[in-house]
Amino acid sequence: MADRLEPCLQYGIKHWHPNDRPKSAYSAKSYATPPDPKVVRWHDTNTMFADSRIFDNVRRPVTDISEDNESDSLSMTPGPKTTFCYICSTLEEHQRHLLQYRPKRPVSAKPRIEYVAPKPRLKKKIEEVEPNIGDCLYRVDIYTGDKVNAGTSGEVYITMKGSRDVLYKTRLAKKTSNFSFMRNTKESFFLKGPRLGNLEIITIEHEGGKKNLRWYLDRVEITDMKSGMIWVFKCQDWLDNSDSRDLIGKEKEQPIIDYDITVYTGNKSFGGTDANISLTMYGANGQSQKILLVDSSKGQTCFEKGGVDRFRIPQRDLGELKKIRIEHDGKGVASGWHLEKITITTNAPKQIYYFLYGGFIGKDVGKGHLYREIFAKKSLPKEVTTGPKTTYLVTVQTGDVKYAGTDANVFIQICGKDGKATRKIKLDDARNNFERGATEQFKLEAPDVGTISHIIVGHDNFGPGAGWFLDEVKIKRYILKKEANKYVKKEEKKREKKEQALRKSRENSPDQKRKKRRDEDSEEEEEDNRRKLVPPLYEECVFPCNEWLANDEGDGLVEKELKCASSMLRFSKDEQEEKVHYTVIVHTGNVKFAGTDADVFIQMFGENGRCSRRTKLDDSKNNFEKGMEDIFELDDINLGTLSHIVIGHDDSGMGAGWFLDDVIIRKHLSQKEIKAHKQKEKKKIKDQMKAKGKQKKKKQESDTEDEDDEVPIRTPDYEEFHFPCNKWLDSKEGDGETERTLKCKKKQLHYEGGVNQGEHSTMYQIIVTTGNKSFAGTDANVYIQLHGRKGQETPRLPLGDEKNNFEKGQIDVFKRLDVNAVILTIESVDVGPVSYVTIGHDDSGPGAGWYLDEVKVRRYIQKNEAKEYVKRGRQKPLYEESAFPCKRWLSSSDDDKKTERQLKCEQRTLHFD
Repeated sequence: MADRLEPCLQYGIKHWHPNDRPKSAYSAKSYATPPDPKVVRWHDTNTMFADSRIFDNVRRPVTDISEDNESDSLSMTPGPKTTFCYICSTLEEHQRHLLQYRPKRPVSAKPRIEYVAPKPRLKKKIEEVEPNIGDCLYRVDIYTGDKVNAGTSGEVYITMKGSRDVLYKTRLAKKTSNFSFMRNTKESFFLKGPRLGNLEIITIEHEGGKKNLRWYLDRVEITDMKSGMIWVFKCQDWLDNSDSRDLIGKEKEQPIIDYDITVYTGNKSFGGTDANISLTMYGANGQSQKILLVDSSKGQTCFEKGGVDRFRIPQRDLGELKKIRIEHDGKGVASGWHLEKITITTNAPKQIYYFLYGGFIGKDVGKGHLYREIFAKKSLPKEVTTGPKTTYLVTVQTGDVKYAGTDANVFIQICGKDGKATRKIKLDDARNNFERGATEQFKLEAPDVGTISHIIVGHDNFGPGAGWFLDEVKIKRYILKKEANKYVKKEEKKREKKEQALRKSRENSPDQKRKKRRDEDSEEEEEDNRRKLVPPLYEECVFPCNEWLANDEGDGLVEKELKCASSMLRFSKDEQEEKVHYTVIVHTGNVKFAGTDADVFIQMFGENGRCSRRTKLDDSKNNFEKGMEDIFELDDINLGTLSHIVIGHDDSGMGAGWFLDDVIIRKHLSQKEIKAHKQKEKKKIKDQMKAKGKQKKKKQESDTEDEDDEVPIRTPDYEEFHFPCNKWLDSKEGDGETERTLKCKKKQLHYEGGVNQGEHSTMYQIIVTTGNKSFAGTDANVYIQLHGRKGQETPRLPLGDEKNNFEKGQIDVFKRLDVNAVILTIESVDVGPVSYVTIGHDDSGPGAGWYLDEVKVRRYIQKNEAKEYVKRGRQKPLYEESAFPCKRWLSSSDDDKKTERQLKCEQRTLHFD
């Protein structure tokens, strides 16, 4: 016991006499926890104390020994070495001491459920398979030789092989139907493809329709529009029908010119940098490589505070410079760099390009990007302090976002197209200006700069929280008398030319009746034009911004140049902007975590250069959820035909990322537009009838002229524009953009009754058969869309009426084929023979799942189509019936969880009178 302590030292100490108590180094800390049983064996009672039966056998004498008696083996076996606890007197006392170190019995209660936090919800990046067609653009110039019958009308194909990739067989054709390669001509084609690297070989294939068709190819030149490299492939030989030729190319040598680059570093505190600065130039003939700006001849560091550094870079001719990309690598202490401006001078021809910036580029500036793209200017506006003055009404709209307002000193500079500019004018009055969501107007007196091209607006960044979110600026420039008189004279000359053209057309017209009608129409038009010919009062310009002017937001600039998005001449003070109604339909994608709770905005742009205000899309519903369709009604200025839109969100809240499928905008036409369209349609119908009348007799011609006035003109309702996206608007997905510009890919004019432009309506009977299964019916809103063979399609047609349709075993008031059939009669666009249908529902209401058995479509044949059957000697048909079997669930909880399906036509039959 000298080398280790036992539990009995603690619990058996009371058995010791106080005078005999040992003075050992015992401490309570020695056995704070029970020792390991595998090491210490004092817990084994057989070791500490001998069994009492052993002592009985030892005391009893041995009388009989039998070798076969196994029962007495215990008595014959000598007992183990007996070891007693010198503190405990008995085995029971020793066991009682050992109980102090025994673990407690487990509680029989239910185990406590341990809370395991769920994993954070992460958005899975959608892996898109890269197609063969990439983002690289190539221009292919085909030179046809100057020989007799060298041209061809056959089909020409090209295959390009480079050091990195291959662009496979692609046809060289243009949109015109009768395109052909003419003798001694050059034809250019633009092809998109992968990055091919250095072009090595191309294959030209000629496939003509005629047997003896030949084509003399002189050479092919291919230009990489990104790098500007040009390869020449010489042929100078004939290509027969169904002939191909492999051509080996050589890179074309291009002239090298010197670019003199001057970099001006700002005179701000910590404006210099020790980081490595690089420059990339973009021109009309391609772009340069990344150029590291280093001047070893100086023997000192560049880009110091207030410094001017000059570099001469030999480079191939890029043509007219469009923009540059300036960047640095962020190395060194305080690597932020204040760039004032950059000028680039070319000598052949001599031209100076200005690239103005005036701000910091660094990790702690704005979004932390270490690059900027700056557009070129060929000249700088000159400030005008003298000359005739005019009045400018400047309307400033501050954005409605958090901390959008500012107390800094705001200024504006107005620049004209003639190179004139006002000085920087401070915008201030007695009010507390530029607060969040405020619209303020300032009246300025300054020299007239002519037609406004752009403005420069900014602030001095004074005071805490000086950042400012500017929505847009509107300027009304009142026109001076001299400019107004010039406008009137110019318009008079235009109208004189039109009148002369009308007189010539009347003199050359042989028909006296038509001549009288034209005279009357032209006189009315002339009178209307003379009434409207008044001098303009003012010019109204709109400059959208929708960006931060702050050193800690956006690009870190507190001064920006805004270009004029739209400009209109006004002829009276009371003239108001024409407003129309827009219906914006937004489809959120049906992918995981596609929805967003961020604030979504939209801005529309017209082909006439005008744009709407940035409008927040919001209503009382929970918008922009996965797979949802959200509809918003807006009233804004008439933009005419829409060209593109800008849509995005403020990236606020948890999981703000948004997967946008597409946007559909319906622009409801104004009365003026409807009237103009009707007149155009009426004129078109008259011209068609007159062309037909020339082939008939005079009597029939007069009858057709009488019928022309009775031709019904359809009334247009709205114009629909489609803007596809199918991308993430997320700072953590894809390219990290939360705002996108979407171009219009499809537009269509819809008439009252749902008929589109240039289309004829017909009657359809839709026969929908619901399956005879449990819970097969639905109360959701069901729709259908019909698709023709030639790509024509109807709009989404709602199916249903005031009654409860699409129920299992229900008998409806409609014509009935069987117990579960619903027959609906609809008038819509005639798409010809229906090849497939799209049918589905909005999954609204409890138990929205629907088991669809079959859909039948009866399309009633129009007169013109029926005449074609009669000409062929066939019987005149009444309608065409197409069957589309389904036999599947349209449910978000059954089958494949789809609520919309495309059904192909399995059977088509004609029914006659």
